Amino acid sequence: MIFDDYFIVIPVYRLPEDKYYSEMNKDFEKLVSSTWDEDFRKNNPDLVENWKRSHRSSYGGDWEFNEIIGHIKLFFMGSQVRGEYWSTKPRRKVKTRKKEFEFKAHKLAAESEIWDKTNSGILSAIEEYLSRCERELKNRHIDLREFEALKAHIDWVSVHKVKNKFA
Repeated sequence: MIFDDYFIVIPVYRLPEDKYYSEMNKDFEKLVSSTWDEDFRKNNPDLVENWKRSHRSSYGGDWEFNEIIGHIKLFFMGSQVRGEYWSTKPRRKVKTRKKEFEFKAHKLAAESEIWDKTNSGILSAIEEYLSRCERELKNRHIDLREFEALKAHIDWVSVHKVKNKFA
């Protein structure tokens, strides 16, 4: 059952941003150190920088849009918070530039009950559900930056009323 009445989409990544760039830099250093000695690198900074840009592209590009492997589409079903899960097709998640997303589950984790239909009560249920998703998606990075930046400014009671088809 796929819902179009989700209220927010949370991205899921293969790994956290800092780890991705750390691995990319280690790979570049390994490549450069096996090809050029330290003196050559110091005397040719433009060449090293050009090669670094080329390596970044061949490695997989920037993290934010290229390492995404899934999305959690949060929605309300009556007094519950649930989240559809969409993920890339290949079972093994590796760095790649070609991705096709497919529907995986109508709820990623056990639903979270909204006991208190106030802004703080609804937000608490959403956060509880996201916490369950994090436990379900071990070794993956759920990117909550936008949610964290917006959550205090949203009228959750109004969102619940508008987005809840089963109330």
